Amino acid sequence: MTFRFNYFQNIILSKNIKILFFLMFSGLVFSQNYYVSANNGSDSNNGSEAAPFQTINRAISFVNPGGTIFVMNGTYQNNGYGTVDTATNTNMNNNHVVTINKSGSEGAYITLKNYPGHSPLIQFDGRGGIVISNNMNYIIIEGFEVVGPGASITYAEAYANREYKVLAASDPNDDINYNHTYFSGKGIWGGYGAHHHIIIRNNIVHDTPGSGIRFNDSDHITIEYNEVYNTTWWTSSASSAVVFAETIASSEADNGTDVKMVIRGNLVYNNWNRIPFYVTQLPDNSGNTNPDYGTATYNNILDGQGLYVTRSDDNYYGTFLFENNVCVNNGKNGINFDNSLGASAIIQNNTLYYNGVHEIIQDISVANGNPGHRGQKVGGIKANKVQNVTVANNIVVTRDNLFSAIELPNISGSRPVLNNIFLNGKLPSDDNGVPYNFISCCNMIDVDPLFTEVPSSVNGAIDISQANFELTENSPAINAGDSNYSPSDDFLSNPRPALANAISYSSFENSFGGWSQFGSPNLTSTTETSKSGDYCLSVTNRTANWHSPKLVLDNLLDVGETYTFYVWVKLASGGSGNAQITIKNTALNTYTSVTTSTAVNDQGWTLLSGDFTYLSNDPMFAYVKGPNVGDGVVSDFYIDDFTLVPQGSAEVDFSNINVNDIVDIGAYEFINTTAGVWDNDTQDGHVFLYPNPAKNQITISKYTANDQIQVMDLLGKYYQLPNQEHALNKTLTLDVSSLSTGIYLLKIRNQYTNSFQTLKFLKH
Repeated sequence: MTFRFNYFQNIILSKNIKILFFLMFSGLVFSQNYYVSANNGSDSNNGSEAAPFQTINRAISFVNPGGTIFVMNGTYQNNGYGTVDTATNTNMNNNHVVTINKSGSEGAYITLKNYPGHSPLIQFDGRGGIVISNNMNYIIIEGFEVVGPGASITYAEAYANREYKVLAASDPNDDINYNHTYFSGKGIWGGYGAHHHIIIRNNIVHDTPGSGIRFNDSDHITIEYNEVYNTTWWTSSASSAVVFAETIASSEADNGTDVKMVIRGNLVYNNWNRIPFYVTQLPDNSGNTNPDYGTATYNNILDGQGLYVTRSDDNYYGTFLFENNVCVNNGKNGINFDNSLGASAIIQNNTLYYNGVHEIIQDISVANGNPGHRGQKVGGIKANKVQNVTVANNIVVTRDNLFSAIELPNISGSRPVLNNIFLNGKLPSDDNGVPYNFISCCNMIDVDPLFTEVPSSVNGAIDISQANFELTENSPAINAGDSNYSPSDDFLSNPRPALANAISYSSFENSFGGWSQFGSPNLTSTTETSKSGDYCLSVTNRTANWHSPKLVLDNLLDVGETYTFYVWVKLASGGSGNAQITIKNTALNTYTSVTTSTAVNDQGWTLLSGDFTYLSNDPMFAYVKGPNVGDGVVSDFYIDDFTLVPQGSAEVDFSNINVNDIVDIGAYEFINTTAGVWDNDTQDGHVFLYPNPAKNQITISKYTANDQIQVMDLLGKYYQLPNQEHALNKTLTLDVSSLSTGIYLLKIRNQYTNSFQTLKFLKH
């Protein structure tokens, strides 16, 4: 509402009452920040920075929407921590360390984070580290290290716990009460209740017996830039490291196909199961038809994924986004998306290396005298019983060809697999072992991505500090991705190449640009002819009139909007006939003509252009139909310089864009050490940081005497580093040799303009 001060001109009020009335009538809500210190605080304090609380839960009892709780250095433990006795089953269900039982609101999140420069530790030996109570929404959690008791648990203890659970379930008198969360505690999670608009970022979660990060029954959840390792070893609940389970829309009105569930920029490694699954009653949509699955006699291990989305509501239509994640040496697949019949996923620019470690772990366990609990030889990306899935720009390296690099069964809609690199792994193939066309047409198979430094074998846990999954300068992944599925930044926050001002476009210079087969024609990049540049897309071996190149439109368009398509077509030598752009709605099995059937020839390029109004969220794709197939007729053709833009906008001018500078494949964008990365401009232009990654020193270009430099890790801990005086060419060199291996942020504040910049670098 508009507040009119002259309304009070004739009313004599004190200054404080005027302020109170202003707040009441303007609808403003006052939110206060609170501070917590395990070492120097007291819960009888007022929670200010000078007089912090001692416990996080005390601060939560005071915080309001829009407020932030800053947690200082110290170790925060659950009540009764250290009193667990597995021999006598004493204190096996200690409560969470932190319980967030408050909601923020739209535009006013409640934030729980580390105090700047501090590294608070959440340590638990019960239900978990941080839990968000049911129906609490609009919450951010960032900057914590969360550690469970996993490093202290033995196989004998964990397997005995499973047997005790079986005994409790079979007790006819219910005299045995099983509640041993000590063996299943989770790091950061939402319990088993509904939530929406939650962000979990920049945390380190490890040695949790159950999942590291998990949300059930939730919507609009973002899990980004976390490090999760050594989780799920000891639970018998078939858990995985990072999990979205039973996702359901937050409201019926908010159940479109847009991206709402995000798993981005996480480093996830050494997460696997050691104990076979046991449950008294399977979920209704478990998806497993084995009658012994989860029973007392079940002896196999089928979980321990890195990133896992499962059992979404059948009527949940949203899209899950997996991007820029690095998944290494997890028990089963690096990324698994299943049993979500109405949902879709975009899996783009992830790096997966040597997942599927369960069999090796079981070999080690058997050698130690334990029973073998075998599983499946899968180690890459899997999607099963879902609507649509797009797999683009990923690197998947498995141990050998007995491990599946990608599996996409039971996809009811579309499943484009574009511009990925697969090394060693088994691919979807025919009876002769030849990969199917949708895999072989535009992916690199059995090609080494040429990482900077990775182990050639991993038998057990990997030491992640000894691996570097960035690309070398000769990597085939450089400039080889599909720009239609490019994140704006990479795993290290280096910028990806910017797209032209179009929704989708391609000149087919370095990739298929998101196009794949409709039917079974052969699609290849060729230099036989081109409209611009050196390459175009060749369509050959058509055996039916409708065999064509297609472009999936899911997640590209907005309902109710109209778009213009442009594509240039040329026939192969000797060809004659017509071409046409058509849209197929795969849900309704209907077809819409974007252009009329237009005569094309083998002498020059013909432009096909038309408008299309996107009326529903149904899965659709556009395809370019070529000449009719007939006896003796040459029906091969080429397409080039494709553009999709809002209605009336011009097509991309491919002569004015750098068609050779496109997104790299994998989680890392290659940065030449003689160049750099930037976030913002200074008065002197872009700021660069190089080399990145660095071993001994980094150099900052465009540095001025007005700049202040701070270096911090992802938990917010600051470091004082030796530096050289900045040179006449305005550079500053920092000595980073004392830093441990990991990711760091370099913050630059210009005292003259008071502007801030943040650059990210990797220290080896």
